[in-house]
Amino acid sequence: MIPSLEPEKVTTRLLYYEDAYIKQFEAKITEVICMNNSVGLVLDQTAFYPVGGGQPADKGVVKGENWKANVVDVQWRDGNPLHIVGDVEGEIKENDDVVGVLDWERRSALMRNHTAAHLISEAIRQAVGNPIAIVGSAVNVDKSRLDLAYEGSLRELFPKIETIANKIVKENRPILMSIMSRDEAEEYVNRFHESLKTLPAAVQKVRIVEIEGWHACACGGTHVKRTGELGAIRVLGRAAKGKGVERIEFVAQSP
Repeated sequence: MIPSLEPEKVTTRLLYYEDAYIKQFEAKITEVICMNNSVGLVLDQTAFYPVGGGQPADKGVVKGENWKANVVDVQWRDGNPLHIVGDVEGEIKENDDVVGVLDWERRSALMRNHTAAHLISEAIRQAVGNPIAIVGSAVNVDKSRLDLAYEGSLRELFPKIETIANKIVKENRPILMSIMSRDEAEEYVNRFHESLKTLPAAVQKVRIVEIEGWHACACGGTHVKRTGELGAIRVLGRAAKGKGVERIEFVAQSP
């Protein structure tokens, strides 16, 4: 889904990899970048997830001793997350100590829908009976989508896809994270009908996200701890996105 990152390329400590459930954290500003109509902040550590590979960035608030600002976007810049802030009240300075607070309702929905995308990709393959290739994906707060290399419509299989997917939800399987060498990761994900072909050749350490015994792929995104947290997966609809490409939209409904 989302390409893994080379950890040694990043100097900011990525707290969301250590614990994706961190809602608030303390940090220090290492760089302040003045932009056209906003300000960019680089922190020594962060729990805000930057946009990438189909998953939107986190939003929230950062606060200093005498200032406050909204985090409206987080982008990768020179190998580190850049927190783009607006509605600044007060003066922000380099080396300021800050408290970051995530919009947790948003993050939680993104985590559930991202894990649902991993889960439903294998449910679709099992419903069809063939290892269909995923050619695109996007995660959002209200719904997510997968683009699949498939001729025809999957609409008649929606009930079967939901039944297969929600069986895995009810089993409450753990979500496992691991770092592997590229060769090891390639062999591992092949067992789950996935590959590393979209991963840049320079990436030699790969983060693998696995729904235990069900699906595994290279992914740098945020996920829930167990499938039971998804509540229920519902397929919302489909669309043809060109010759041989079928788009499926779905959502993980709150428990």
